[in-house]
Amino acid sequence: MTTKIALLVDSASDVPTEITANENIEVVPLIVTANGQEYLDRETIQPEEVYQMIAHNQIPKTASPTVGIVKKSIEKLTNRGYQQIIAVTISSGLSITNRVFKQAAEESDGIKMTVIDSKNIGIGSGLVAAYAEELINNQVAYNEIVTRVEESVIKSRVYFYIPTLKYLRIGGRIGKVAGLIGSALNIKPIISCNPQGIYYPIAKTRSEKKAIGKLLDLAVTHAQKSDHFRMGVAQGNDDSLMKQVTAELKNRFPEQKIYTGNVSPALGVHTGPGLIGIAVQID
Repeated sequence: MTTKIALLVDSASDVPTEITANENIEVVPLIVTANGQEYLDRETIQPEEVYQMIAHNQIPKTASPTVGIVKKSIEKLTNRGYQQIIAVTISSGLSITNRVFKQAAEESDGIKMTVIDSKNIGIGSGLVAAYAEELINNQVAYNEIVTRVEESVIKSRVYFYIPTLKYLRIGGRIGKVAGLIGSALNIKPIISCNPQGIYYPIAKTRSEKKAIGKLLDLAVTHAQKSDHFRMGVAQGNDDSLMKQVTAELKNRFPEQKIYTGNVSPALGVHTGPGLIGIAVQID
Protein backbone atom coordinates (compact mmCIF):
# COMPACT_ATOMS: atom_id res chain seq x y z
CA MET A 1 0.00 0.00 0.00
CA THR A 2 1.35 3.47 -0.92
CA THR A 3 2.04 5.75 2.02
CA LYS A 4 -0.02 8.91 1.81
CA ILE A 5 2.01 12.13 1.85
CA ALA A 6 0.53 15.44 2.98
CA LEU A 7 1.71 19.00 2.51
CA LEU A 8 1.76 21.56 5.32
CA VAL A 9 2.34 25.26 4.60
CA ASP A 10 1.99 28.58 6.40
CA SER A 11 -0.45 31.25 5.28
CA ALA A 12 2.29 33.78 4.38
CA SER A 13 3.53 31.36 1.70
CA ASP A 14 0.60 32.46 -0.52
CA VAL A 15 0.12 29.05 -2.14
CA PRO A 16 -2.28 29.50 -5.11
CA THR A 17 -5.87 28.79 -3.99
CA GLU A 18 -6.46 26.11 -6.64
CA ILE A 19 -3.68 24.11 -4.95
CA THR A 20 -4.68 24.69 -1.31
CA ALA A 21 -8.11 23.24 -2.18
CA ASN A 22 -6.50 19.77 -2.37
CA GLU A 23 -7.44 17.24 0.31
CA ASN A 24 -3.84 16.54 1.40
CA ILE A 25 -2.98 20.18 2.24
CA GLU A 26 -3.33 22.17 5.44
CA VAL A 27 -2.51 25.87 5.68
CA VAL A 28 -1.36 27.08 9.10
CA PRO A 29 -2.43 30.69 9.73
CA LEU A 30 -0.06 33.35 11.01
CA ILE A 31 -1.49 35.66 13.67
CA VAL A 32 -2.51 39.25 12.97
CA THR A 33 -3.20 41.53 15.95
CA ALA A 34 -5.29 44.68 15.47
CA ASN A 35 -7.38 46.84 17.81
CA GLY A 36 -6.51 44.55 20.73
CA GLN A 37 -7.87 41.50 18.92
CA GLU A 38 -6.07 38.46 17.52
CA TYR A 39 -7.04 37.24 14.05
CA LEU A 40 -6.04 34.15 12.09
CA ASP A 41 -4.43 35.09 8.78
CA ARG A 42 -6.77 34.46 5.82
CA GLU A 43 -9.28 32.77 8.17
CA THR A 44 -10.73 35.47 10.41
CA ILE A 45 -9.11 38.44 8.64
CA GLN A 46 -8.79 39.10 4.91
CA PRO A 47 -6.33 41.31 2.96
CA GLU A 48 -8.90 44.07 2.24
CA GLU A 49 -9.49 44.54 5.98
CA VAL A 50 -5.76 45.05 6.58
CA TYR A 51 -5.54 47.72 3.85
CA GLN A 52 -8.57 49.50 5.35
CA MET A 53 -6.84 49.56 8.74
CA ILE A 54 -3.61 50.88 7.17
CA ALA A 55 -5.64 53.62 5.39
CA HIS A 56 -6.91 54.70 8.83
CA ASN A 57 -3.35 54.64 10.19
CA GLN A 58 -4.03 51.59 12.36
CA ILE A 59 -1.16 49.31 11.44
CA PRO A 60 -1.68 45.75 12.72
CA LYS A 61 1.10 43.58 14.13
CA THR A 62 1.90 40.03 13.05
CA ALA A 63 3.27 36.94 14.74
CA SER A 64 4.21 33.45 13.63
CA PRO A 65 1.75 30.64 14.41
CA THR A 66 2.04 29.05 17.85
CA VAL A 67 3.34 25.49 18.18
CA GLY A 68 -0.19 24.54 19.27
CA ILE A 69 -1.75 25.89 16.06
CA VAL A 70 0.78 23.97 13.92
CA LYS A 71 0.15 20.75 15.90
CA LYS A 72 -3.61 21.12 15.32
CA SER A 73 -3.01 21.21 11.56
CA ILE A 74 -0.73 18.15 11.80
CA GLU A 75 -3.50 16.37 13.72
CA LYS A 76 -6.05 17.19 11.01
CA LEU A 77 -3.78 15.52 8.45
CA THR A 78 -3.09 12.43 10.58
CA ASN A 79 -6.84 12.09 11.21
CA ARG A 80 -7.26 11.95 7.41
CA GLY A 81 -4.79 9.06 7.23
CA TYR A 82 -1.54 10.83 6.33
CA GLN A 83 1.54 9.30 7.94
CA GLN A 84 4.13 11.49 6.21
CA ILE A 85 4.18 15.28 5.90
CA ILE A 86 6.34 17.62 3.89
CA ALA A 87 6.16 21.17 5.24
CA VAL A 88 7.22 24.31 3.38
CA THR A 89 7.56 27.62 5.25
CA ILE A 90 8.50 31.21 4.54
CA SER A 91 12.15 32.13 5.03
CA SER A 92 13.72 31.52 8.44
CA GLY A 93 15.62 34.75 7.75
CA LEU A 94 12.36 36.72 7.94
CA SER A 95 10.25 34.83 10.49
CA ILE A 96 10.49 32.23 13.27
CA THR A 97 7.67 30.28 11.57
CA ASN A 98 10.15 27.68 10.25
CA ARG A 99 11.48 27.08 13.77
CA VAL A 100 7.92 26.77 15.15
CA PHE A 101 7.07 24.14 12.49
CA LYS A 102 10.21 22.17 13.43
CA GLN A 103 9.29 22.24 17.11
CA ALA A 104 5.74 21.07 16.33
CA ALA A 105 7.18 18.22 14.23
CA GLU A 106 9.43 17.12 17.13
CA GLU A 107 6.46 17.15 19.50
CA SER A 108 4.17 15.14 17.21
CA ASP A 109 4.57 11.40 17.75
CA GLY A 110 4.15 8.74 15.09
CA ILE A 111 4.50 11.09 12.13
CA LYS A 112 7.36 11.51 9.69
CA MET A 113 7.71 15.22 8.91
CA THR A 114 10.38 17.25 7.11
CA VAL A 115 10.29 21.05 7.33
CA ILE A 116 11.76 22.85 4.30
CA ASP A 117 12.88 26.47 4.54
CA SER A 118 11.85 28.11 1.24
CA LYS A 119 14.33 31.01 1.84
CA ASN A 120 11.52 32.96 0.24
CA ILE A 121 8.20 34.61 1.04
CA GLY A 122 4.71 35.10 -0.37
CA ILE A 123 4.15 33.66 -3.83
CA GLY A 124 7.88 32.77 -3.94
CA SER A 125 7.41 30.32 -1.09
CA GLY A 126 3.98 29.35 -2.44
CA LEU A 127 5.37 28.10 -5.74
CA VAL A 128 8.01 26.00 -3.96
CA ALA A 129 5.08 24.38 -2.12
CA ALA A 130 3.22 23.97 -5.45
CA TYR A 131 6.22 22.04 -6.79
CA ALA A 132 6.20 19.78 -3.70
CA GLU A 133 2.49 19.11 -4.25
CA GLU A 134 3.05 18.17 -7.89
CA LEU A 135 5.75 15.68 -6.87
CA ILE A 136 3.42 14.21 -4.23
CA ASN A 137 0.65 13.83 -6.84
CA ASN A 138 3.13 12.15 -9.20
CA GLN A 139 3.82 9.61 -6.43
CA VAL A 140 7.51 10.45 -6.19
CA ALA A 141 9.14 8.86 -3.11
CA TYR A 142 9.22 10.95 0.08
CA ASN A 143 13.02 11.39 0.34
CA GLU A 144 13.26 12.18 -3.37
CA ILE A 145 10.61 14.91 -2.97
CA VAL A 146 12.59 16.47 -0.11
CA THR A 147 15.81 16.43 -2.17
CA ARG A 148 14.18 17.92 -5.28
CA VAL A 149 12.33 20.64 -3.37
CA GLU A 150 15.48 21.64 -1.46
CA GLU A 151 17.37 21.86 -4.78
CA SER A 152 14.56 23.99 -6.21
CA VAL A 153 14.81 26.43 -3.26
CA ILE A 154 18.39 27.28 -4.34
CA LYS A 155 17.27 28.10 -7.91
CA SER A 156 13.93 29.85 -7.25
CA ARG A 157 13.40 33.60 -6.79
CA VAL A 158 10.79 36.20 -5.95
CA TYR A 159 10.99 39.80 -7.15
CA PHE A 160 8.67 42.47 -5.84
CA TYR A 161 8.01 46.15 -6.13
CA ILE A 162 6.45 48.21 -3.35
CA PRO A 163 5.63 51.93 -3.66
CA THR A 164 7.05 52.73 -0.19
CA LEU A 165 9.48 51.14 2.31
CA LYS A 166 7.52 52.69 5.20
CA TYR A 167 5.72 49.49 6.24
CA LEU A 168 8.77 47.23 5.99
CA ARG A 169 10.56 49.69 8.29
CA ILE A 170 7.67 49.88 10.80
CA GLY A 171 7.42 46.07 10.88
CA GLY A 172 11.17 45.66 11.40
CA ARG A 173 11.43 43.33 8.35
CA ILE A 174 13.73 45.66 6.46
CA GLY A 175 16.72 43.29 6.09
CA LYS A 176 19.41 44.61 3.75
CA VAL A 177 17.01 47.17 2.26
CA ALA A 178 17.69 49.50 5.24
CA GLY A 179 20.39 51.35 3.30
CA LEU A 180 17.75 52.78 0.96
CA ILE A 181 15.89 54.55 3.78
CA GLY A 182 16.88 58.18 3.81
CA SER A 183 18.15 58.03 0.23
CA ALA A 184 16.31 59.98 -2.47
CA LEU A 185 12.58 59.74 -1.80
CA ASN A 186 11.74 58.97 -5.40
CA ILE A 187 13.72 55.71 -5.48
CA LYS A 188 11.48 52.78 -6.44
CA PRO A 189 13.33 49.60 -5.50
CA ILE A 190 12.83 46.03 -6.64
CA ILE A 191 13.35 43.71 -3.69
CA SER A 192 14.29 40.03 -3.64
CA CYS A 193 15.49 37.48 -1.08
CA ASN A 194 19.19 36.63 -0.96
CA PRO A 195 20.49 33.02 -0.54
CA GLN A 196 19.96 33.35 3.24
CA GLY A 197 16.35 34.36 2.63
CA ILE A 198 16.76 37.98 3.71
CA TYR A 199 15.34 40.98 1.81
CA TYR A 200 17.77 42.97 -0.29
CA PRO A 201 17.37 45.57 -3.07
CA ILE A 202 18.19 43.90 -6.38
CA ALA A 203 17.50 47.02 -8.47
CA LYS A 204 16.70 50.71 -7.99
CA THR A 205 14.57 52.77 -10.38
CA ARG A 206 13.17 56.30 -10.46
CA SER A 207 9.52 55.70 -11.35
CA GLU A 208 6.82 53.07 -10.99
CA LYS A 209 6.77 52.51 -14.76
CA LYS A 210 10.54 51.81 -14.79
CA ALA A 211 10.19 49.62 -11.68
CA ILE A 212 7.55 47.43 -13.35
CA GLY A 213 9.68 47.18 -16.50
CA LYS A 214 12.70 46.10 -14.44
CA LEU A 215 10.56 43.67 -12.42
CA LEU A 216 9.43 41.98 -15.64
CA ASP A 217 12.98 41.88 -17.05
CA LEU A 218 14.37 40.22 -13.91
CA ALA A 219 11.63 37.58 -13.80
CA VAL A 220 11.80 36.80 -17.53
CA THR A 221 15.61 36.51 -17.49
CA HIS A 222 15.45 34.17 -14.51
CA ALA A 223 12.72 31.99 -16.05
CA GLN A 224 14.70 31.65 -19.27
CA LYS A 225 17.43 29.78 -17.36
CA SER A 226 15.27 26.66 -17.36
CA ASP A 227 12.73 24.79 -19.47
CA HIS A 228 10.93 23.63 -16.30
CA PHE A 229 9.61 26.49 -14.21
CA ARG A 230 6.48 27.83 -12.56
CA MET A 231 5.53 31.47 -12.50
CA GLY A 232 3.16 33.43 -10.29
CA VAL A 233 2.12 37.05 -9.85
CA ALA A 234 0.81 38.40 -6.54
CA GLN A 235 -0.75 41.76 -5.76
CA GLY A 236 -1.36 43.82 -2.66
CA ASN A 237 -4.48 45.88 -3.29
CA ASP A 238 -3.69 46.62 -6.94
CA ASP A 239 -5.57 44.13 -9.10
CA SER A 240 -5.30 46.15 -12.33
CA LEU A 241 -1.50 46.34 -12.11
CA MET A 242 -1.37 42.58 -11.50
CA LYS A 243 -3.48 42.02 -14.65
CA GLN A 244 -1.16 44.26 -16.65
CA VAL A 245 1.98 42.41 -15.42
CA THR A 246 0.36 39.00 -16.02
CA ALA A 247 -0.58 39.99 -19.58
CA GLU A 248 3.04 41.03 -20.25
CA LEU A 249 4.30 37.67 -18.96
CA LYS A 250 1.72 35.83 -21.08
CA ASN A 251 3.12 37.63 -24.14
CA ARG A 252 6.61 36.41 -23.29
CA PHE A 253 5.54 32.87 -22.32
CA PRO A 254 2.30 32.10 -24.20
CA GLU A 255 2.36 28.37 -23.29
CA GLN A 256 3.06 28.92 -19.59
CA LYS A 257 0.44 28.72 -16.83
CA ILE A 258 0.80 31.81 -14.64
CA TYR A 259 -0.68 31.64 -11.16
CA THR A 260 -2.21 34.83 -9.78
CA GLY A 261 -3.41 35.82 -6.33
CA ASN A 262 -3.23 38.34 -3.51
CA VAL A 263 -0.71 38.56 -0.69
CA SER A 264 -1.80 37.33 2.72
CA PRO A 265 -3.00 39.82 5.34
CA ALA A 266 0.16 39.08 7.39
CA LEU A 267 2.39 39.97 4.46
CA GLY A 268 0.24 42.98 3.52
CA VAL A 269 0.89 44.44 6.99
CA HIS A 270 4.63 44.56 6.21
CA THR A 271 4.51 45.71 2.59
CA GLY A 272 1.52 48.06 2.61
CA PRO A 273 -0.77 48.55 -0.41
CA GLY A 274 0.49 48.54 -4.00
CA LEU A 275 2.82 45.53 -4.01
CA ILE A 276 3.38 43.58 -7.21
CA GLY A 277 5.48 40.44 -6.95
CA ILE A 278 6.62 37.89 -9.52
CA ALA A 279 7.91 34.49 -8.44
CA VAL A 280 9.89 32.08 -10.60
CA GLN A 281 10.20 28.55 -9.25
CA ILE A 282 12.66 26.35 -11.12
CA ASP A 283 12.40 22.57 -10.86
